[in-house]
Amino acid sequence: MKLSENALSEFKKMIDEGKQASSGIRFFTTQGCCSPMLQLEISQNPTTDDIVVKKGDVDFFITPEAEKILSEISIDFVDGSFKTEKLNNDTNNESCCGHCK
Repeated sequence: MKLSENALSEFKKMIDEGKQASSGIRFFTTQGCCSPMLQLEISQNPTTDDIVVKKGDVDFFITPEAEKILSEISIDFVDGSFKTEKLNNDTNNESCCGHCK
């Protein structure tokens, strides 16, 4: 998982502003139009299947399905929102419907 300093700082802020003590950021997937979509939430504890990764002062709880996606992208925080970018820069990799890139 590759995170910019801005993204890591924003994740830390989300946890600090949350109501749960000693929580982390949980990455999981939901089904998109043709492939899994990455989602996140503040979570107090990892589930039994989650992979736990610590970056700076932030604990990340990552499902195995989400780990596959996270290994292929970088995450930044720019202009008030999280942005993802593929690490391999494969421009021939289009989605099945052509709308989700």
